Amino acid sequence: MKMCRWLILCLFSVSTSAAVLVPSQGVSVLYINGEAAEEKIGKNDIATGEAQIIIRMDKKLGKGNSSEVFTSDIYVLNLEVSGNEIKVNHPVARSLSEAKKAFRTDDPKWRVSEDGKDIAYSQALLPKKKGIFPYMGLEQTVLEFNQSKGVHFANGKVTTAAVAATTTAVVASNSSSSADVVHAADSKQVEQASLSVEETTNLDQLKAWYLKATKSERKEFRRWVIDQE
Repeated sequence: MKMCRWLILCLFSVSTSAAVLVPSQGVSVLYINGEAAEEKIGKNDIATGEAQIIIRMDKKLGKGNSSEVFTSDIYVLNLEVSGNEIKVNHPVARSLSEAKKAFRTDDPKWRVSEDGKDIAYSQALLPKKKGIFPYMGLEQTVLEFNQSKGVHFANGKVTTAAVAATTTAVVASNSSSSADVVHAADSKQVEQASLSVEETTNLDQLKAWYLKATKSERKEFRRWVIDQE
C-alpha cells in the first residue's frame, strides 16, 4: 500500500513539474501556453515539455529628452522545456535605431536560454489588425491564431500542434550571447494589452503608437479622442 502511494505521488509530481520563466528587462511575457501571463515582466511558472510563449520587446531606449519607448510587434515562440529556468532576452538593441533594425524582419534574434545554455525555438509573428491599435482584442487574436495552426492546450500544457509549412528555427550556439538563424521547413509553429517596462506609463505607450501611425490614422484617432470627451 505504501509503495502504491509512493508511485502515485511520483507520477503526480512528474505530471505537474514546472520550470520558471524569467524575462529580462524590456521583455513582456503576454501569454504562456494559451493563458494570460500572471506576471508580464516578472517570473512565471511554465510546464515542462512542449511550450508556447507570446512575447514582445517593450523598452525605453536612449537618455534624457532623447529617450523613446520602443514597442515591437508580438511574437509567438515554441520551445521545449526540460530544465529548471528559462530566460528570455530581447534581441541586442542598445539604441532605438538598433531595435528597429533588429525587428525589420520577421525573425528577430531573441536570446533564449535554459539553465544557462542557449536553446532552440521556432517563432511566428502574431497577426495584427490595421489601424492605430493593431493588437486590440489580443485574447481573441491569440485564440484564432492557435486554432488556425491546430494548437490546443489542456491544464496549462500544449496538447497538439500542427506542422507549419515554414517557420524560423533559432538554433542555440556555443555562445550565450548569439544564435544562428536557420530556416526550417515542416517544423512546429508555433493583451490583454499591458505595458511591461517599469518606466513606461500609459501616456508613453499612447505616444509611441501615435508616432507610428500614418497621417490619416492620427486624424482618425484625434476624432475618436474628441468623441470620448
